[in-house]
Amino acid sequence: LLVAVGAIHAQAVIPGYPPLYEVPDVNSREVKRWLKQIDLSGAPKIPLNVGEVPPCPTEPFPDRCNKWCDQCNADDLFFCRSNNTWAITFDDGPQLITPSLLDYLKAEKLKATFFLVGTNVVQRPDIVRRQFAEGHHLASHTWSHKGLTALTNEQIVAEVKWTEKLVRELTGRRLKYVRPP
Repeated sequence: LLVAVGAIHAQAVIPGYPPLYEVPDVNSREVKRWLKQIDLSGAPKIPLNVGEVPPCPTEPFPDRCNKWCDQCNADDLFFCRSNNTWAITFDDGPQLITPSLLDYLKAEKLKATFFLVGTNVVQRPDIVRRQFAEGHHLASHTWSHKGLTALTNEQIVAEVKWTEKLVRELTGRRLKYVRPP
C-alpha cells in the first residue's frame, strides 16, 4: 500500500503560528524574546550549507565515521539495562496514518517516542493530544523539517522553540529532546 501526501503551502491551522513548511521568521516578537533568553556567543561560526545536502568527502576523516557516507556502524548507541529492550521511534509526524499506528501500539501495549514536526502538529493537534494522553514520549523534529546545517543559529532556535511552544500549548508539557532532520 502506497500513500502519497502532497504538501500544501498554506497558513497554519492554529492561528498565531508560522506559515506551514517555512523556516519561521527570526524577526518576530516571539523569536526575539526567545533569543534574549539564550547566549549564542559560544556557538561556533560555521559556514552554512547552501542548496542540497553536501556530498560525502572524497577523503574521509581518519578515525571518524560518517554513517551515511562510510556505511559504518553508529557509535552513539546507548544500551538498556534490561535484555531484549528496544526503543521505538517515529519521525516527521503526526501524519494521516498516525491514528492507525496508535491503534496498533495500544493493542500491543507498546509505547513509542514521536519526533514531531511543528508544521504537522499545527495541522493535526488532536493526534498529538492522543499521543500524549496514551503515554507516548513526544520530542521535537523542528518546525519546517529543513536541514539545520543550512540555517543560522537564530533560525534553529526559531525552528525548535515554535514546535516546543505548540506542543506545550496542546499538552501542558515542555519538550526535552530534539532530533535534527
